[in-house]
Amino acid sequence: MTCDTYEMTERHHPVIAFLVASPFEVLDLTGPSSVFERSTLNGERHYSIQILSTGSDGTVKTAGGMTIANACKFSDYSGPIDTLIAIGGDGAVVPQPPELANWLAERAPYIRRIASICTGAFILAGAGLLDGLRVATHWAWCDALQNRYKDLRVERDPIFIKEGKFYTTAGVTAGIDLSLALVEEDLGHAMAAAIARTLVLFLRRPGGQSQYSSLLAQQEGIENARMRDLPVWVKAHLNRKLDVEDLAKAAAMSSRTFMRQFKAQFSTTPARWVQSLRVEAAMQYLEDRNASLSKIARNTGFRDEQALRRAFLQQVGVTPKQYRERFGELARVRGPHREPNVEVSPSLA
Repeated sequence: MTCDTYEMTERHHPVIAFLVASPFEVLDLTGPSSVFERSTLNGERHYSIQILSTGSDGTVKTAGGMTIANACKFSDYSGPIDTLIAIGGDGAVVPQPPELANWLAERAPYIRRIASICTGAFILAGAGLLDGLRVATHWAWCDALQNRYKDLRVERDPIFIKEGKFYTTAGVTAGIDLSLALVEEDLGHAMAAAIARTLVLFLRRPGGQSQYSSLLAQQEGIENARMRDLPVWVKAHLNRKLDVEDLAKAAAMSSRTFMRQFKAQFSTTPARWVQSLRVEAAMQYLEDRNASLSKIARNTGFRDEQALRRAFLQQVGVTPKQYRERFGELARVRGPHREPNVEVSPSLA
């Protein structure tokens, strides 16, 4: 299909244009595309998908060598664009030709939303579109992005950031989170939730959530397999008592052996460690302004609201209410979303 044919046959649908510099990260493209392809209005597909190549022909290539042939060179496409999304990958990090920067500068005022996924932020930044804005990218590329483009305000933690009509995301799967948020903006919560269920996405992460969780960080340096799986098990059973005996049983160890192994691996007490995971889970709930503090306390294993408040003050330095006032704004702007599901991980037993 040529660019002109596409324009004539799909004009009546909002066009999601993926701007791709080869080689690209395949999930940056296929994940968001799957979300938009499942979005319907009155029983019909709502969006049209267009792949725009930064190269000289109508193909784009993944980092693994696969080729998608029905792309269109960006400069050959003259049709409408509702949402432009720059895709990440090795090809996005290298400097782009001036022709692309000029095209982006000319088209940007007429595009309703402009986004980047992962290192796709380098493409938008290279065209000057992100100057002065808060931006996100994959945590491993934050320093490089900030060093190359001094006018940006690169933030390491968020899954995605919205600044006016510009959206930037963290690495790879964060593009799916952003796509669900965009669908929710356009078609409402019910459609976004239905797509999330279809794609078996148990947890829709709000933009302000940290992209590099303490649970993931804790698992990296643990050699003992039973102890390495313990954070996941605890995260799935936060509403239980979770004393030393429970933790030792989950790790298939005696209490004495467990305490020795735990101290060596985590350098803290089991009680304080469990509390930190409860607080991290509570942060996710608090970003949803519809969840009551009593329900959050109950779902994350705190005895009551006061216990939740004391733990927050101790570990975060603010009260749950203060945390919600800051980060709950993201959820309020985007509309209600599902609460984090902490009951889906398999048992260690």
